Amino acid sequence: MSKSTEITSDKSKGNAAVNWLRRLTDGTSSLFLFAMMVMTCVDVVGRYFFNSPLDGATELTQLFMGVLVFAVLPTVSFREEHVSVDLMDLWFPLRLINPRQLIMNVLTAVMMAIVSWRVWYVADRAAEYGDATEYLAIEYAYIYYFIAIMCGATAAALALNIPRYFKSKGPLSPDEENLG
Repeated sequence: MSKSTEITSDKSKGNAAVNWLRRLTDGTSSLFLFAMMVMTCVDVVGRYFFNSPLDGATELTQLFMGVLVFAVLPTVSFREEHVSVDLMDLWFPLRLINPRQLIMNVLTAVMMAIVSWRVWYVADRAAEYGDATEYLAIEYAYIYYFIAIMCGATAAALALNIPRYFKSKGPLSPDEENLG
């Protein structure tokens, strides 16, 4: 069985709650990406053909990008599908991949929990001060709270990878026959 088949079958066998959350976060990011695409299209058509750009498009694009990136972060972290440069993987012993990933997931989960806590603090301050976008007056606190929640969900997703690597069943775990 190939690695991609294992990962796909691992997803289908997964916990119902994990699958539901994965669909929710992937769906949210997809929805915001589609909305951003439609908004940009309307803005460009309005700007060039009717000399009337969409009011607040720049602000909405900035906010949508924040939602888009942080909505998908827990799923990407759980699957370990981050963009990475594998400079050392050719020389890294296969038997040490699970311990390496275990340590990386523990450290990253702790760091993301701290980021979540600090962003929540910033969201509280933004809510207290009433910080809002300049043109559309959308309060930043809502976006910051969303980002804090998604960072917390990312920390939880990374923590869920820890037992998977203990069992040598993580997303990057080598096949059993290759460990020899």
